[in-house]
Order: sequence, then C-alpha cells, then structure tokens
Amino acid sequence: MKWAGLARSTLLLGALGSVCAGVPAARAQGTAPAAREAAKVVPAPVTWGTAAPEAAPSPAAPVPATSAPASGADPDALRIATAGHSLKWNWTPPGRADRYGHAETLIHAPLAAVRTRVVDFPHYREILPSRFKISRVVGHVPDGSADVYIQIAVMHDMVLLWNVTRFAPVRLQGPDVEVVEGRMVPGKGNVEDFDVVWTMHALGPEWTVLKCDLLLKPNLPTPQSAVDEELRDSAMIAVDVIHDRAQGGPGVGPWPG
Repeated sequence: MKWAGLARSTLLLGALGSVCAGVPAARAQGTAPAAREAAKVVPAPVTWGTAAPEAAPSPAAPVPATSAPASGADPDALRIATAGHSLKWNWTPPGRADRYGHAETLIHAPLAAVRTRVVDFPHYREILPSRFKISRVVGHVPDGSADVYIQIAVMHDMVLLWNVTRFAPVRLQGPDVEVVEGRMVPGKGNVEDFDVVWTMHALGPEWTVLKCDLLLKPNLPTPQSAVDEELRDSAMIAVDVIHDRAQGGPGVGPWPG
C-alpha cells in the first residue's frame, strides 16, 4: 500500500474531519489568492512500504491585511466572497510552533447559529462514520470546559487512534469575535498532539466569517507535505459542513458588505 494513500485515506482525513458535524460531499475548492513565501518542508522518513512521491507544495497563505479596504468592508469576508468559495492553506499561527491547516468561509447566518454547531461535540463523529467511531463527552471541569473522547479507526479497522480533547468555553477575542479551542489532554491518547481552533466573526446580524485551524501529530513517520495537505483539506471539510448546516445549503455570497 502506498504511504500517501494511507495517510490520505485512513489516518489524517478521518481524524481531522472529526471536528465538525455532518456528512456532505467534499466540494472542489480553491486556495487563497495572494501568495507569500511558503515555509520550507522537510519530509520525515517513511519506515515501511514503498516511499511515495512528495505531495505538491502547500498553498501559500494570503498576505494578512493590515487594514480594511477603503470601503470599510471586512477584509476576510471580501477575500472569500471574491473567490466565491471557501479558502484553505497551511501556516504557523502566531504564538504556535507547529504548522496547522487553515480554512475559512463566509456564512449567510447569524453567529449564534454557527456557534450552536461548533459546540455540538457529541455529533462531531458524523463527519466520517466509516472512520470516526466515537465522539463522546466524558467529563466537565469547573471552568465550563468539556472533555471529549475521540476514537478513529485506520488501516481497515486494524488500528484505533484515540485521544481526549478538552474544549474550552467560548471566549471573546475582540468585538463580535468568538473563539472555541479544543486541545488534547496531555497523556490521554495514543497520538502526539491534537488541536482545533474555531474563530467566528459576526458581520452584523446575518453574516459570519468562520475559520478553522487544525493540528494533528499522529506519532507516525509521515512526510510533512502529506500532513500539510490533509490538514488544510480536512479544515475545509470542517468549515464547509458548518457552513451548509448553519446556512441551510451550500454556496458563498453574494455578500452585500
């Protein structure tokens, strides 16, 4: 079995797609329009099977906007609406040391409707039921965080990956911006690390920009280029599922902003 096929079909897509609720067909989407220099990728060794060719270079992230356009439109919403679909890339978020998959979309729905689906932890497993076996809230902590047990089957159900992810309560990050983050509880899992960050930005009462940043370190020898590809693809599946459920159907825009 080719390693790239294993990484794409059984390991990372199943694990990372588990961060949302729903089972839509994956849509063909574009990547971010503006480019910056891509981070250097150094593949890790493959220790079994036949080595697969390196995956295509990661799409570059857009250059962050330093100010809103002269019209006052939100730069994130304008970027997505102009593209006409969700966007994806890989990057290292500020304050982090690892490369994440990033995806973002524009939803014609209020922030409250988007938030409801983001925090619906028991239904996260519905994204890929053939791979994702369990998503169950197993505990709560005094600050309102929820511990979610996640189990993923790989290699035709011969291997089970699992971890307990602690989702913190919704927090305000700025005016009309809410964040929900889930991080693997140290020592509770057979993967090296797992992290998911949802960012929701309300654009008035009817529109929301949703972003998802994903990290999975499977504790297996995997080329970074293959990991990058699956992280960004799975992040896009995640935001598209939330988009379609909150909005009531697919499609981005037209945005009146």
